[in-house]
Amino acid sequence: MMKNSIFALSLLLLLAACDSGDIEERTSSSSGKGRVVKLTGNLSGVGTWDSKYAVSLGGFTTGDNYAQVVRTLPSTTPDGTQVELVLSNLGESINTVELAITSRLRERIITLSSINLDEYPETSDTIRMDVGSLDVGLFSSLQQGFFNVACIQCHGGNGRSAAGLNLTEGNAFAQLVDVPSTRIEGMKRVIGGNADGSLLHKILNEGGEDILHYNHTEVLSSQFKENQEGMRQLIDDWIDQLEISR
Repeated sequence: MMKNSIFALSLLLLLAACDSGDIEERTSSSSGKGRVVKLTGNLSGVGTWDSKYAVSLGGFTTGDNYAQVVRTLPSTTPDGTQVELVLSNLGESINTVELAITSRLRERIITLSSINLDEYPETSDTIRMDVGSLDVGLFSSLQQGFFNVACIQCHGGNGRSAAGLNLTEGNAFAQLVDVPSTRIEGMKRVIGGNADGSLLHKILNEGGEDILHYNHTEVLSSQFKENQEGMRQLIDDWIDQLEISR
């Protein structure tokens, strides 16, 4: 009888402790042992993105195009804002932290700046990521993440402008938008507000392999293995939001 009373009393005390929160909740993210990255920079162009995309600071693992953890900037962020974003408690599986354009599902579309965490020792000190003054707007991001990466090898000026097309920074917009093709009569390189009718769209999508003498679909498949569909969609969205001509 005495043993039963002691057991009952112990059970009541245990239940009371649970109700009062005395038992510590344990989660994998509460240890505080992960690394911390703090991004600083003077950013402009955040407001050029619609709700399909976000300017984000994300932590990524090797081979995964989706951020494991992410902080996004509100689309109302004024140009010239001095931004501070902090990603904390980054586990060992996260290899890179990137300032990137991401989709609603945290998929990386374009990387604007990145650091490799494998280059930093395990430490409790905050890792600084200063991006300086940076235009993260829609076209500027395409320039940095697409034209500079995949196009200027052939369309780079200085005698390397195939078809007379210079896609280097400061030249790409004026040489693409509302400009007739020098190779396909009656077509324009980019028709503002009409992605489907633009030559740029046609040569980068299925069926465009034989439109010009060079297979441009291979540019996406080789340079953007993990997110070529996302890049195609982003290019189309940029064209469709233009209002130059219809």
